[in-house]
Amino acid sequence: MPEVNPPEAGAPASVPFDLRQSGQVPQTQLDAVRALHETFLGNLCESLSLLLRTEVTGTLAGVEQVPFSVLAESIGTPACLVYFTMQPHEGNALVEVTQPLIAPILDCVLGGSGKIDFALDREITDIEQAMLDGFFATLGQELREAWKAVAGLEFAFSGVETTPQNTRGFDPADSVILVAADMRIGDKEGRLHLAIPSLIVKVLRQKFEPQPETRKSGSPELEQAIQEKLAAGLKLRLDCTLLGSTIRLRDLLKLKPGDVIDTGIACDDVVTIMVNGLPKFCGEVTVEGPKQSVVIQAGAQPANASAI
Repeated sequence: MPEVNPPEAGAPASVPFDLRQSGQVPQTQLDAVRALHETFLGNLCESLSLLLRTEVTGTLAGVEQVPFSVLAESIGTPACLVYFTMQPHEGNALVEVTQPLIAPILDCVLGGSGKIDFALDREITDIEQAMLDGFFATLGQELREAWKAVAGLEFAFSGVETTPQNTRGFDPADSVILVAADMRIGDKEGRLHLAIPSLIVKVLRQKFEPQPETRKSGSPELEQAIQEKLAAGLKLRLDCTLLGSTIRLRDLLKLKPGDVIDTGIACDDVVTIMVNGLPKFCGEVTVEGPKQSVVIQAGAQPANASAI
C-alpha cells in the first residue's frame, strides 16, 4: 500500500462536501413558503372542524431551513410520524403529530367532543391508526390544495411510523424546510411539524418568485386613443440602402473620394425597404419629379431582392 503523507502542521483538515447541504433557500422563498402554509393551516382547521365536529384552531409558529436532525432530536417517544409521497418529485414529506393531539382526534372519531382530561402516552395501535385514516387523508388533501398555487404536487399518504428512529427517506444531514404549527382540538393543544426536503423548494424556486402583473386592457376607446397618439408621434428609421453587391477588402482599402463603385445591381430591380433595420416591404424603383422613389408592391421580401 502506498504511503500517505500526513497533512502539514497548521493545515486545515479536509471535510467531505455534502451536496445536499449546498446553498440556502433565499428568505424570499421562505416567506412564500410561509404564506402558502398559512393558507394550508387555515383550510386544514376548517376541514378538521367539519370532520371531527368540534372546533379546531391553529397558528403558524415558524418556517425555517434546518438539518433534519433538528427535527429528529425534538421527536419524543411515542411518536406519530405521517409520511406522504410528493409525486412527480422524489422524496417524502413528513408530518409529526404530537401526542397531545392524538387523544382528542380519536375521541371525536368515536363520537366524543374532544374535550377530554387525559393524553395518550403510548403508541397508537393498528386499530387506532385505521381510525385516523380520515385525519391523514385530510392532511394530504389540504397540502395538495395549498401547493397547487406553486406546483401540482400529489401528496399521497404512504404510511405511519411510531418510532423516532424509523424516519424513512430522511438522513440526519438532509436539509429540510421545517414548518411548525400550534393547534387546538377540543381542550387539548399540540403541535404539527411538517418537514419538506429543501431540494424540492430549490427545484421549484422559479415558481416561488413573484410573477409580473399582467396589465389589463382598458376600454376600446382608450386603446384607440393610445394607438392614434403612437401613430402621430412615433418615428421609425427608414433605410434606403443598396444591398447584395460585394467588394474585395483590398479594393475597399484603396477607395478615395471621387471613386465610383459598380454594385452590379440594375436600377430597375425589385428592392426592399428596411424599417428600423428589418425588411418590411418590397417595391419597384421609379422617378417622382426630381426625386427617386419606390412604389410598394407587397409586404414580403423576395428571396432574390435587393434593398435600397
